[in-house]
Amino acid sequence: MNDLAIMQPSENRLLCVDDSTDITDILQEIGIDAGYEVRVVNKFELITHEIDSFNPTVIFLDLNLGPNDVFDDKEIPREGLEILKYLAASKSLAKIVILSGMSRRSRELNRYLGRDLELNVVASVSKPFRADSIGKLLDKLKEEPLTASLI
Repeated sequence: MNDLAIMQPSENRLLCVDDSTDITDILQEIGIDAGYEVRVVNKFELITHEIDSFNPTVIFLDLNLGPNDVFDDKEIPREGLEILKYLAASKSLAKIVILSGMSRRSRELNRYLGRDLELNVVASVSKPFRADSIGKLLDKLKEEPLTASLI
């Protein structure tokens, strides 16, 4: 194998965005098992940098990202909506999976909002989730072109 082959990035790049390291650790393991190059982000301030530098093909995005560490616990939690707006402004082609403990209705409303922003929001998954379901979803997402919507 030559050095050029080693340096090429994976076609399947998964970015897991959640303020819980327990969640991102599980998603990272599932993603690696499914054949993805995986990065995780647990701090709101680092999300846009990771999006820009990693150029993910799939993003698992929590909608409630928790308070900023710089402020006290009374701060209103940062919302995944801010990230959806950033992705729209960046003209992202990533397949976005909304991952949240919010009600199904709230997840679906945010999914439609993402689509209104012309993003490729392909699914919403409730927390807690089943690892095998996430693995199957990741396998399915690898088969679909970046511009296709699965739902």
